[in-house]
Amino acid sequence: MAHSLRDQLLKAGLVTEAQVEKANQPKPTTPRQPQAKSKPPRRENRPPPAAPRPESRENKAPRPAPKEKSDLAQFYEARAKTEREERQQAEQRQREIAARRKQTREQVAALINDNLKNVDDADIRYNFVIGDNIKYLYVTEAQQQELADGKLAVTFLGGKRCLIPADTAQQILALDPDKLIVINAPEDDALTPSPEPVCTTDS
Repeated sequence: MAHSLRDQLLKAGLVTEAQVEKANQPKPTTPRQPQAKSKPPRRENRPPPAAPRPESRENKAPRPAPKEKSDLAQFYEARAKTEREERQQAEQRQREIAARRKQTREQVAALINDNLKNVDDADIRYNFVIGDNIKYLYVTEAQQQELADGKLAVTFLGGKRCLIPADTAQQILALDPDKLIVINAPEDDALTPSPEPVCTTDS
């Protein structure tokens, strides 16, 4: 059947004898070359990148200098400091004055209590003047004479009218010149350092 097809092609003039013979020769088989496997990209033996070195102090940029305070801010700060110091000094002085007053009151009260000459059953009324007011207390006959002679004086302690010796009265006035004391003197009927009774908290 193959020959008949060849003959028909030859008769028809579609092919030549040479082409038929060439077609009948076996084709040489070329050995198939193995396909090369794709290799991974070759890594170059490069050293790892070095870590960035910390900047030395010499290489660091200098820090900006702190901004100086303006003259006005410095003025207000200095004034506030001065006022604060003055206020503290004034408070300290007030504390010292209060402490001295307390100490003086305690000394005056001790002098009066230690030298008190009041007699509970005295029956002679003795009048004395403080400012525009007339005060009185009861004394003995001997005390009345001593008051007239200026040997006794009258003062106050805790609202109570107290008889004390004249020398004790002078000690009290030396401690507290504002303490109210009534004492007769040869040149004057009464010595009253203050026109009105001035009593401390305990007098």
